[in-house]
Amino acid sequence: MQKENKIPKRFIPIDVDLFNNPKYHTLSNGAKLVYSVYSSRFRISFYHYLEEDYTYYDAEKGLFIYFANEDLARILNVSTRSITNYKRELLEFGLIEVQDTKNNGHRIYVKDVEPTPIDLDKEELAMPYFAIDEEGSSSKETENDSVVMENFSNVKAKKILLSNEKLKIKNITYDSGTGYIPNNNSTQPQTNSSLRDLSVESIGNRIKNQISTPVFAKIKMLAQNSYEKIKFYADTIFKAKSQVMSRLLNNPNWLYRQEFQEATRFESNLFLADGLEKSLLKLAEIMYKSDNEIRSEERLSYVYLRNGLANSTKKYLLDNFEFSDDERYQITQALAF
Repeated sequence: MQKENKIPKRFIPIDVDLFNNPKYHTLSNGAKLVYSVYSSRFRISFYHYLEEDYTYYDAEKGLFIYFANEDLARILNVSTRSITNYKRELLEFGLIEVQDTKNNGHRIYVKDVEPTPIDLDKEELAMPYFAIDEEGSSSKETENDSVVMENFSNVKAKKILLSNEKLKIKNITYDSGTGYIPNNNSTQPQTNSSLRDLSVESIGNRIKNQISTPVFAKIKMLAQNSYEKIKFYADTIFKAKSQVMSRLLNNPNWLYRQEFQEATRFESNLFLADGLEKSLLKLAEIMYKSDNEIRSEERLSYVYLRNGLANSTKKYLLDNFEFSDDERYQITQALAF
């Protein structure tokens, strides 16, 4: 491992108000731990949002996460039934909201913990040294993770507020893929070629910081300059990349390590753009040479692009950093779809 990439501490923070606020006194420790893991996963969704990748965001309810009960049970070394019970507790206390999307599993919306009332005597608190004084500052002015999380929450709130304002100004709605699309309530004819070209240019402008010009050119050729197909391929790429990132960072030991974050960014991992361009070319060849009708072009495209991005991510990690044999095996297994 390169010395400069080592991070001395890797941990999952637990909100102190879960212990100090009387509202949560009957919440089990298992449920508190599950909430903390969900909050940690929330950071990934927020990271995507800051990178203008809206895979884990919807305009109505905000940011959300995916986290299978089986995966969480394995991490915490408990049964899936225990996870179900812990989630039920969190639902009852209003700390999460769960929405069944049928095709993509359950969306989990992580809610804020209510702050401990400031009028409580310190003797009533389980952790009085984290009490908030009358000026709203911690009784110990130390740079700990609670301060980091507060700043993080403020940034998140401002970012989402700004996004909501843009939604009102631009009169746009959010598509469940990776970006925003115009409302289909315009009275202008949508078949106009100039309007189509502008729409295509809009997609390219939106993703230009993540996808290179050669890659976007291949997308347009593969989609035969159709706006709908170009948008489909762009959305598919980011959806596939998000799954690769989620699979890789599902290991809590890798969540905050810089090299693993960089491995899933087009800006830092040049293998991603190069591999993506090659995958698109190969995909075009497969479609052109296929003698039989392709049953699902969407499914074929998604699987092919996802596997290509996974291989590029693995190549970046294994070629640029030193890992133990066990870590190399874990990385290979995590990115094997």
